[in-house]
Amino acid sequence: MAATETEGVYTSRPILLGNNKQGSGISLDAAVPLADSNKFMATKAENAANGELATNPCPMKICESLTYSPGFWNPQQCAQIEAWIDDTCWRGAAGLLPGANTVDTTPCRTKYFFGNGYTYGRGLRGREALLPLGAVCPIPDWLQHLVIAPLESRGMIPPGWVDSVVMNDYRTGSSIVAHVDPPRLFARPILTASFFEPARLVFGASFDPERKTPPAYAQFLTRGSVLMMDGYSANKVTHGIRPEDMMGDRRVSMILRHLIVAPPESLTLYYPDASACANWLVSQIQGLWRDAVAPSTGSRSRFYLVRGLLVTILMSSQPASSAYKDPRAAKFAVEAGIWQLLPVGEGLVCNGGFLDEPHFSPRALEWQYLRPWKCNTEEDGSVPGFTWIHVGDDLSSI
Repeated sequence: MAATETEGVYTSRPILLGNNKQGSGISLDAAVPLADSNKFMATKAENAANGELATNPCPMKICESLTYSPGFWNPQQCAQIEAWIDDTCWRGAAGLLPGANTVDTTPCRTKYFFGNGYTYGRGLRGREALLPLGAVCPIPDWLQHLVIAPLESRGMIPPGWVDSVVMNDYRTGSSIVAHVDPPRLFARPILTASFFEPARLVFGASFDPERKTPPAYAQFLTRGSVLMMDGYSANKVTHGIRPEDMMGDRRVSMILRHLIVAPPESLTLYYPDASACANWLVSQIQGLWRDAVAPSTGSRSRFYLVRGLLVTILMSSQPASSAYKDPRAAKFAVEAGIWQLLPVGEGLVCNGGFLDEPHFSPRALEWQYLRPWKCNTEEDGSVPGFTWIHVGDDLSSI
């Protein structure tokens, strides 16, 4: 690896992979200075515009829209940051990080959301939704001072611009599937800081077992580096890391982004891939609901605040006997978790229940269990389930 330093940051010129499935032989050419901050601010909204992915990704356009800074943090700074990473991971494993949705763990990867979180995963592309405030941990002070502040002082981002951070802790065998960061939620550019072991970030590659589509382009990410994706590379082509792109036992990346503030209706209340009936149900069930059945003795009442495709569960702080039918109890309730509404066919799925139009009314939602064989069948032969009673449009309406 070789690069020439200038007064600005580095822009990489990796060798294009083409049909080379092994992804070897990546190098860097000379660096060029970063564009001035005025241009950065002027093009932010334009770069965040949504659009169709390129059918045949252009390697040169990918390359021209990347800015790469190897060695942005020196080895001593990396060691300090990595010590804080380990401390944060320990706190997450011990359940000491605030926010019900801060930590998301899979066998080979743990994801930590800070600042602002969002729903993601298979089947949600184009339908990602922001999590409510408080659902994830605030950005830690160490991350603000050691990672974000140096980027601000070097002029790579404006002060206060980063309000959402995702920290990914990858182990051997893990990957991040091909994706595009949701342009409906996040402005451009997208910044990635890398720590511990290096890896390759591949653009336009398939993740099928045969690797039928090789990368159109690959970027080598070293320890202490930062990569800025903008324009074409951020919006027109997918990026990801396959298991073979990992070059060590552990890699931690920090994805630094800026949230686009938009009305909830434009973010969460219409989904092109859902049926007309499912979209109609989403729009109709927004608001605050409660269980129709009184909780058992010693339990607390539960309320459900529906915002877009997210359902926030609120547990009453009062005894069940006094809070069961009193909607004012929801104002003093404690957040106990978040469920996801999923449009399926002509209805919605939530927490093991299915809701369709025949079982909807403005006053009550009659959810039917998806697995009725686990329950006793009702005497009239109907499928058992659970019911929510409408309380109000939101917490401010009660």
